[in-house]
Amino acid sequence: MREKPLHEKIGDLTSIVMALTYIGGGVFLIFSSFSFRLLPIGSLARYAFAGTLIVYGGYRGYRVWRKRNQDEP
Repeated sequence: MREKPLHEKIGDLTSIVMALTYIGGGVFLIFSSFSFRLLPIGSLARYAFAGTLIVYGGYRGYRVWRKRNQDEP
């Protein structure tokens, strides 16, 4: 079994952290009242943006998971 080079490990870790960051940002927008007055609480734009962040974070996480499973024999 071949071990991944360091740059691939760092790339995978960065992708996982970013996926969690996007998901966390979306959840933060949904449950927080703090928004710098850019997206008012209860507005459709706020929830649409939060949903987009969560979906995109899930997609990034899925891509890392799929790539990781394809690399393993």
